[in-house]
Amino acid sequence: MEHTVRVRVRYAETDQMGFAHHSVYVLWFEMARIELMRKVGLNYAQMEKDGYLLPVLEIQASYFKPAYFDDEVTVWARFGELKKARFRINYKIYKNDTEICQGYTVHAFMNKEGRPIRPPEFFLKAMG
Repeated sequence: MEHTVRVRVRYAETDQMGFAHHSVYVLWFEMARIELMRKVGLNYAQMEKDGYLLPVLEIQASYFKPAYFDDEVTVWARFGELKKARFRINYKIYKNDTEICQGYTVHAFMNKEGRPIRPPEFFLKAMG
């Protein structure tokens, strides 16, 4: 399952060189991840209320070309590997038809006490 979101680079998201700052790509990953989950019927906020936490264990991003203020970029997210209590989401960011960044995040399932738990059945079903 995959999903894309479109984002316009805001002036406040750029650095002194005029590039979209590397840290905002992580925020864009998060936007795409939440919308991907919503697309398959998983409400992130409700999952947290129900006691399922999804902390980020690992994040990786490779930057190929910059995005600038007022550029519109497309952030693509796709569910990746699921192993025990962890899962991965892969990302690609495009400006026009050019890939400018790719990366991934790895998340764990955790209860409110901070202990690892198995993914709930509804999550496994939503991932297909």
